[in-house]
Amino acid sequence: MGAVTARGLGWALLFAVLGGAGGYAVAGLLQDDDPRFIDTAPVVAVSPSFPTDPPLVIKPDPPYPVLERGVPLHPVRVGSESFGVTVPVPKGWPRTDSDLVESKWLPPGAPVNSYLLRVKIISGLHLTIDQAMEQRRDDLASVVSEFDQETYGDGTFAATYVNDGHRRLAIERFLSLDGSDNAFVTIVVIGRVTDREGLYDLIARVSAGAQR
Repeated sequence: MGAVTARGLGWALLFAVLGGAGGYAVAGLLQDDDPRFIDTAPVVAVSPSFPTDPPLVIKPDPPYPVLERGVPLHPVRVGSESFGVTVPVPKGWPRTDSDLVESKWLPPGAPVNSYLLRVKIISGLHLTIDQAMEQRRDDLASVVSEFDQETYGDGTFAATYVNDGHRRLAIERFLSLDGSDNAFVTIVVIGRVTDREGLYDLIARVSAGAQR
């Protein structure tokens, strides 16, 4: 009986030692898996790699005389006789018709990115002056770089922007010509920043002389 007791006690002690060692090992594994015991020492951050656009390079303006104030004008018709508009345009500027309702004028021999006048009938859009102006401004801003709105209101907006590497100034006016709020025609002048005075003078005179 004593021998059995001693032998049993020996086995009990052995299992106790093994059990304790096994419990410690399991506890160690749980520590590795439990986020409360994970080493939270700071890790050196690595800057993410994002694609970057190359810097915008502004090309020099073409060497062409600055648009002066007071350019002589003469009346022309855009659109049909029954559905069109008569506007005064610069004398001697060749005309290009984009379609039946849009025409452009540039001075003779003018290089690309100098200045121009454009007249377009937009009554088919069925928009108010404010709606047409907002839509045009947003469309322009979405396709150019460095769009900077200078003025906006009373049917006219002006903005500078970069297109094809050239900085441009555009002034656009929306007219109804019948006293309503419906946009019938848009008159646009586009040029270099150095043409500013001449552009403002030209669009004011062309707009003032526009009639159905």
